[in-house]
Amino acid sequence: MKACGVIAEYNPFHNGHRYQLAEARRMTNSDVMVVAMSGNFVQRGAPALLDKWTRAEIALRNGADIIVELPVLGSVQAADLFAKAGVRLLQAMQCDAFAFGAETGTSADFIAHNRLLREHEADIDRIFQTYRNDGRTYAAQLETAIAEVLRPQGSALSFTTPNNQLGLAYVRENEQFPEPMETAVVPRKGAGHHDDESADQEFASGTAIREWALHRRKETGQRDLGKFVPKETSEALRVRPLLDWDPYWGMLQHQLVLLSHAELRSIYQVEEGIEYRLKKEAEDALDFTAFIRRMKTKRWTWARLQRMCTYILLGITKAEAEAFQEKAGTIRLLGFTEAGRRYLNALKKNTETPIVTKLREPHTADLQLEIRSDRIYRLGAVATLEEQNFTRSLIYLRNGLQDPC
Repeated sequence: MKACGVIAEYNPFHNGHRYQLAEARRMTNSDVMVVAMSGNFVQRGAPALLDKWTRAEIALRNGADIIVELPVLGSVQAADLFAKAGVRLLQAMQCDAFAFGAETGTSADFIAHNRLLREHEADIDRIFQTYRNDGRTYAAQLETAIAEVLRPQGSALSFTTPNNQLGLAYVRENEQFPEPMETAVVPRKGAGHHDDESADQEFASGTAIREWALHRRKETGQRDLGKFVPKETSEALRVRPLLDWDPYWGMLQHQLVLLSHAELRSIYQVEEGIEYRLKKEAEDALDFTAFIRRMKTKRWTWARLQRMCTYILLGITKAEAEAFQEKAGTIRLLGFTEAGRRYLNALKKNTETPIVTKLREPHTADLQLEIRSDRIYRLGAVATLEEQNFTRSLIYLRNGLQDPC
């Protein structure tokens, strides 16, 4: 069976995701679609709108065959480390191909651009160093250096959009493996990654859908999301707990006041002396958004601050992050279809990487960060959100119906 992998958040799952899965299956002629999906905290440094089990089941009902969980130290990361964790997981699942969405370019374009980057790495780094103190973000400085070096080489493909930047990071990581996966680029339809609005009648961005869903709970007369999302997502947004940073602000504020400067410095990505500002601003901010606005600078972007706040909320240390980057870890399976079950049965005979189907010893040691993170996630809606690990069974869809597993 040929397997194609996708790295995703599905926060929440919308029509664009369903289209991508169908197109990736067609383009790669694959029998099975494997999704490495973020757990209950996502890349931009925020709690997922819907919990991982709900999102996994929706994806399985709309084109995915296997859902494996991207660990929290892989999911809450900037593009390069997010890509590294996702591609590493798809390689462990022995995918033959992988696919991603992009605004422009083909797989050949991305591979060629990546090879140019590797060939001119020393020149890019030399020019990059000249911009280190100009007050811009790391990403902006690097983008300028790359453009200066590669423009004369004839690389016209734009990498200013989030999806193209992330796609290039996927390709760069995939090309480092002895046997790279076949690469498929699915052209994006409709709104861009961060767009708040969309004139398209079928596709809207995840950002817009999250905003509309959260506001709909508070107000009447909001948009009908049914034209942008599958019926399973529409139903989940109506009846399931919807989470953002609001219910976690008190917990984060408590941490920031309680921890000493030295203790904050031990947290992953707390650096450059920012622990002093964190403690100062936390006492007076009324909510999470106000706190981030107080903290934001050119160097400390909104996304970078949110990710750092997630690490503080979850108590993730620099030592834990270093240990994660050095090991392959354990694969956490969330669900599968009948086709996925057949692929998994063959995979288990040909891999040494543990695939956890039910959380119990001895594999809980490798999943302690996920267990801790899920417990904290659940505190945002403890009265209505089910336990996320030890009492959960795998999602198994056979002929579109869920069977006991």
